[in-house]
Amino acid sequence: MKKFLLLAGVASLFAVNAQAEVNQYVSGKLSYDFNKAKVEYNNFEDNEKGVERLNKNLGSTHIAYGVRAGYVRGELELNNSLNLKKTLRDGDENTHIKLYKHSLMANAYFDYLTCTPWTPYVGAGIGTSYLKYNINGGEEKKSVYNLAWQVMAGIGYDINANWTLDAGYRYADLGRIRKNTGDEVKKFKVRDHEIMFGARYNF
Repeated sequence: MKKFLLLAGVASLFAVNAQAEVNQYVSGKLSYDFNKAKVEYNNFEDNEKGVERLNKNLGSTHIAYGVRAGYVRGELELNNSLNLKKTLRDGDENTHIKLYKHSLMANAYFDYLTCTPWTPYVGAGIGTSYLKYNINGGEEKKSVYNLAWQVMAGIGYDINANWTLDAGYRYADLGRIRKNTGDEVKKFKVRDHEIMFGARYNF
């Protein structure tokens, strides 16, 4: 239901703004990620349950191509994150976990146009994420494609007619990986909080 309302809201924004002049742009951003990934496990053999958090602050890159019509922007965005790594210690044994996460999103933004170079905005996106984990270099691994969504807010500053500096916040839900080995069930859940800085070039 939430995803349906998100799509309906995006469609209505473009409908009311259909007569505005359309301009193209490309953008690039760097972000500092406050990752909220975790793995929940249920070991049937030893009758153990638990949660291990893979939280680690990392960087990401974001590139996008978009169009702008009046106060509405729409874009296709590719997000690439550095890999999450964590070593779990159990006595004399170490377990090395590596988690990969990337996403491709279709975004819509609403720009609050002002009479100054500053333009606050809010946005939302929906798309697909690619998640993959491996344990101990591939001893155990799995990858999935998930339906993903995100919300954004920020502010742009127009340097001139072509260049806009951008600073913002992004929350992304990239879904999960579920692995059943027979003796154990693992669930990796991936959420991101990001502070982003970048620039747009307007054609």
